[in-house]
Amino acid sequence: MSNPNLHPLSQSSLSPTHHKILKLALFNTRSLNNKALVLHEFITDNNLDFLFITETWHKHLDYFSLNQATPPGYTYIDKPRLTSRGGGVALVHKTEFKISTISTSPTESFEHITLKFLGPSPLVFAVIYRPAKFNPSFFSDFSDFVTQLPPISPFTLLLGDFNFHLDNTNCKHASEFLDLLDCLNFTQHVNFPAHTHGHTLD
Repeated sequence: MSNPNLHPLSQSSLSPTHHKILKLALFNTRSLNNKALVLHEFITDNNLDFLFITETWHKHLDYFSLNQATPPGYTYIDKPRLTSRGGGVALVHKTEFKISTISTSPTESFEHITLKFLGPSPLVFAVIYRPAKFNPSFFSDFSDFVTQLPPISPFTLLLGDFNFHLDNTNCKHASEFLDLLDCLNFTQHVNFPAHTHGHTLD
């Protein structure tokens, strides 16, 4: 079964003369606990290379649901929310890919894992979750975070749930966020509804 939310990404593999189409997907699970087996099946049915997950709601040292969601031949990198319920981000990926984590300055207004996909043209991934309650420091935090990435690699892909209705031109925060992306030389690729109420949040 095809999925309209899957979009291929062309990226160099370990050989400079060979290219591979990477298959990526992103889900806001609002608790991985009752969806782990569904995600396991989704990964295998679509032969995904990477599954990015926000709002895992898993706790520190609680790997049961992540293990359930991870098919053979895959592994995961996770970052649970430590101070309260909810939140949490993770990446499930094929073990054939060499992924390393990147240390960046801590942020209070959003959660993230930042990773580097190793190869002749390294690609930086960041999976991000911004809670729905707006924090006035988000824009400055996000700007500071993004400006740390170009020295690592000129190729950066930001994925996540930013909880802005980017399709709503009357939303002040959404407009500010899109303006900030433009100033930072980023392109918003998601141009279709990614929310149950028809909004674009990612």
